[in-house]
Amino acid sequence: MPNNKPLVSVYIPSHYRPDALGRSLHSVLDQTYSNIEVIVVLDGLCEKSISLLESVSKEDSRLIYTFNKKPLGACNARNRAIELAKGDFITGLDDDDVMKSNCIEAYMKNWSEDFSFICGSYDFIGEVANNLTGESFTITEKDLVKMNAVGNQIFTRIETLKAVMFDENLNAWQDYDCWLRILKITGKSSLKLGERLYLVDVDPNRESITTRSNASKGAIQFLQKHASLYDGKFHLWLFNDLANRRQPIPFWLVLSLLGTSLFYRGLYLSLKHSCFYKYVISCRNLFTMIVNKFRGQS
Repeated sequence: MPNNKPLVSVYIPSHYRPDALGRSLHSVLDQTYSNIEVIVVLDGLCEKSISLLESVSKEDSRLIYTFNKKPLGACNARNRAIELAKGDFITGLDDDDVMKSNCIEAYMKNWSEDFSFICGSYDFIGEVANNLTGESFTITEKDLVKMNAVGNQIFTRIETLKAVMFDENLNAWQDYDCWLRILKITGKSSLKLGERLYLVDVDPNRESITTRSNASKGAIQFLQKHASLYDGKFHLWLFNDLANRRQPIPFWLVLSLLGTSLFYRGLYLSLKHSCFYKYVISCRNLFTMIVNKFRGQS
């Protein structure tokens, strides 16, 4: 029987991480929403990754893959996948992250043409998951200037993303830049779902395509590209740069955020990257377990 549900394309760029890629890939193929195509682009030859993809593609025809012989960067890999995509909708996944099984189904259920794109919330691998579902909220261009509340993935019409693509000239912050340009071009807001749809790996010891030096260069390039948006708001850019690179947040910068929605996040990150790190994480996890326990009893 023909599948009348819209086709959803999922792109996965990968860089020499076959074990992580296998976990991410299967999390997409095991989605409850089955009318998907998965496009993997290897950024550099990796025999173990190629062997994995050959094996999986023989069992599941929804998988498409290609590769760059030499690494050309995550954005090049993303753009190659987007160019190959044939779906009605499109979303992505980093090769060290995981989609929860209902991720795409949740996106399809909540999609509205009123928004330029929608995005999901996430839990962090290595931390206790919070079972509480937060409130969904809209994100405007003005909101996004303050901080990347979107995250690193969106769900949108394929023509929307193909009209913008990722800027391969940026060393980092390419996703942030892409989301801003989509909001600007479409003139619409976006929707952040309260439901946690991903597990995101933030282990500082994991191998990453973007180095810290590139992240710093990318932040400066981003500021130069969007300078008009940050007129008089330099402290917001600096905070986002340090938070993105998981660097310590100086207390004077936290104080500069007083009276804004970023203050408590800044205070949390400032403590997290201090000598109190273990206590902050332990308290967070303890609080989350207590909340989850009471949620389970209600």
